[in-house]
Amino acid sequence: MEIRDKLSFKNGEEYLKKNHPKELEDIYESVKKIDISKALSKESHEKKKQSLLFSPINMNVQLKKELLKRNWKQKRISFNDDSPAFREIDGIKNKVGLEIQFGKYAFMAYDIFSKMPIFKKKNLINCGIELVLSHSMIKHMSTGVSSFRQIKLDIEARGASELDIPTLILGFECSKKDWDLVQKIREGFKIGKKSKKVGLKGNKPGPKK
Repeated sequence: MEIRDKLSFKNGEEYLKKNHPKELEDIYESVKKIDISKALSKESHEKKKQSLLFSPINMNVQLKKELLKRNWKQKRISFNDDSPAFREIDGIKNKVGLEIQFGKYAFMAYDIFSKMPIFKKKNLINCGIELVLSHSMIKHMSTGVSSFRQIKLDIEARGASELDIPTLILGFECSKKDWDLVQKIREGFKIGKKSKKVGLKGNKPGPKK
């Protein structure tokens, strides 16, 4: 896969390129490492969707494994000793915070406008990266997954506040080569499904005459 969309919020891209080029490169390289054959693994039961969809869980796991190899660490913080409440961020490296978000729209907004400023206030990060799906991927996911286009519209309408931190929003999707592979995998899946149905309609169990 590849990064296709970018939105620099509060000069996030400029800040990262100047101060954290290696951390930014980590994200690009980790996205490239996503194995399409493993990610395209969710059987759909929605009538208007393809028979085989991308699994957000699988992509999340693959990305976090790659980032772990590059020394990104998940971090959890508590608010105080009297409360069980906590906040967790997907990755931190050299004061760059990372959130991987394949959930509903509200979670993207929360990451950027609330969670990252909290981690900044705790002096754990100076800037952030929000990794989301490009809009072209949405029809290949289960209903309810948000995209780069949605958060871009809100950020441009809302503007920035003093509490916000430099953040780069990145949207990724399949490359041309990836889409060719997706088509082949889906065709193989359909053939396999048809073969199973034919097998179920075969001879009835019992002794042959």
